Amino acid sequence: MQHKKNDHYLKKLKKHVNDNFQNDISRTTFLNNFDSWPSAKNETWKLSRLGRLSRKEICPLVFSSKENLNFKKVLDDCYTLIFNNGLFIENLSDKLPESIEISLLKIDDLKTFLSSVENFDICSHPTLNISGACSKDIVKIKIKNNSKIKKPIQIIQSGGEKNDSIHPLIFFEIEEHVSVSFLEVFNSGSGLITPLELFKIKKSSKLDFVKIFEDEPETHNLSLSIKIIEEDAFCNCFSLIKGGEFTRFETHAFLRGKNSKFDFNGIYLTSNNNHHDFTSVIYHEVPNCNSSQKVRGVLADKSTGVFQGKVIVKKNAQKTNAQQMSKAILLSDQANSNSKPELEIYADDVICSHGATVGELDENQIFYLISRGISKQKACLILTQAFFSELIEDSVDKLFLETIHSKTKLELNRMLNVNYD
Repeated sequence: MQHKKNDHYLKKLKKHVNDNFQNDISRTTFLNNFDSWPSAKNETWKLSRLGRLSRKEICPLVFSSKENLNFKKVLDDCYTLIFNNGLFIENLSDKLPESIEISLLKIDDLKTFLSSVENFDICSHPTLNISGACSKDIVKIKIKNNSKIKKPIQIIQSGGEKNDSIHPLIFFEIEEHVSVSFLEVFNSGSGLITPLELFKIKKSSKLDFVKIFEDEPETHNLSLSIKIIEEDAFCNCFSLIKGGEFTRFETHAFLRGKNSKFDFNGIYLTSNNNHHDFTSVIYHEVPNCNSSQKVRGVLADKSTGVFQGKVIVKKNAQKTNAQQMSKAILLSDQANSNSKPELEIYADDVICSHGATVGELDENQIFYLISRGISKQKACLILTQAFFSELIEDSVDKLFLETIHSKTKLELNRMLNVNYD
């Protein structure tokens, strides 16, 4: 049975769609697929309960953007695209080279893409259906054939108040023989943000994509990413979750071309009573493909961290190489880390592994550093930084290394109550 306030949000969603997209059957279809928040009975959501969200008084934000936006760039030498309240703000965004093209799509274009990835967990996902029903701008970012984009593209996602829900929707088309890097930063103040991002990465292209989640303390961020990766293409994703009351970043990646590769790496830094979650499903559909999922987390106070990683290897996907590993450090005996790595293999000539560890900082190592004149708090900081360092160095493009190291260190300083440069 749904909570009354959940019912109230559904009524507001329906009114929003009817008022702003009258007689749009495609949007109504998405809306009809969402009748409640997933419950603990749903296997893919039982570790990520949405009870706090169902009790919030939120409603879809009427389409608008602030005239005077204050936003802070993370990178300086880059192309910056500004999104506010889910809308693309062209006049505040940088001029792009001819090899990068931005346009707006129709809701039917979204349905065409989704028809190629029919999957119950995707089709029933609240982010897909809320954003599919409510997004005003479906922004397409296209990188044209044979383009080598030397400067990274920075996307800033902001806006919203605590009683708003906002719904950004972006389609990335990476054409053949492309090399490009993106940095996306979420710093929304909304009660709920449902970013939906679709990727088509074509033959022999390389995409590096870094996400930083640093939303306001009361924000629920339910981010969904769907990727189709073609022959000889490589998609390298890294995410840092350090903000928001509840942040779930869910990725579905379809390896559809021979020799395609997908790396999914992430760090969560969780404190207070917050919930941070990485969920990923990788579908190996053809032979000779590689994937890797590596997640590390540090948890303090009464926080919760989740890693749900799944690899599905189809019968004809021989010579698959798929690796999973989750590691977490608890700084409090009240913190909770949940890991659920899964392998679903139908081929017989594969190399696949998965594992998970949860523990505390090594007291012997802390004692050693203290004996060298270092305070306990600084010793903990040094050890937690070392815990992350290898993953960051191995998986983050050099363009973003300084940014990730800096933000990780600052958040650890706050969590450990230490001021250490």
